[in-house]
Amino acid sequence: MIYIYDILVNFSDSLLYEFYEWNHSDHIENMKKIKLLKVSKQDFDCFCNHKIQVESDFLMKIFKTCEVYLSKGTNILDYACLISDGMRVLAVEFNAKGIIECRSKLLLDEEEEIAVLASNLEFMAIPYKILKEDNKNRFLTRKEIKVRRYLMNEIKESYRLKNYNKLRFLYIEYFEEREDEPKKMFEALLDSMKESLDIKHMELYQYLRLSHQKKQV
Repeated sequence: MIYIYDILVNFSDSLLYEFYEWNHSDHIENMKKIKLLKVSKQDFDCFCNHKIQVESDFLMKIFKTCEVYLSKGTNILDYACLISDGMRVLAVEFNAKGIIECRSKLLLDEEEEIAVLASNLEFMAIPYKILKEDNKNRFLTRKEIKVRRYLMNEIKESYRLKNYNKLRFLYIEYFEEREDEPKKMFEALLDSMKESLDIKHMELYQYLRLSHQKKQV
């Protein structure tokens, strides 16, 4: 393991955002120093996509080795490090039980430089177990996740309040055919967003947002 200095991370306890999806409102932190280690491609993928728990022996190897810049002074993170497969880089923070709490991708130029450094390191085997396979939202962008969440809330609310005219409108706009059974409309609209979103979902989102804005005026 070696130390990396002065990099930016955008730790998230839920979704893993690409650098171009970072927002100004995110809590972006400047790492003063953080340890880097090299892992296999398979292990890297697991750290990215699943909820995992590492063993306590590994935690002790990175204990209080990560330092973060604050507006005044610095702060020490108990269990945080960078992992890389020599091509990609991920910042990871664990809790005291060894369970991943937060993850972050890096800025493109910083990731490229660090990946080159990692390619010259020896592979390190990190004992871990997968607690939960979590591929939810894996292939959606941050904007698409926001749109899907909004549409799902609108559809569920319409069904719950028995606003079947609104539900029917959404169904016809998306599927371009009529359906009068509320449960079928409800389930079909939700199923349409299971794997991905398309242009029709975006149009529904824009229409609903606009209609809500008009009501508020």
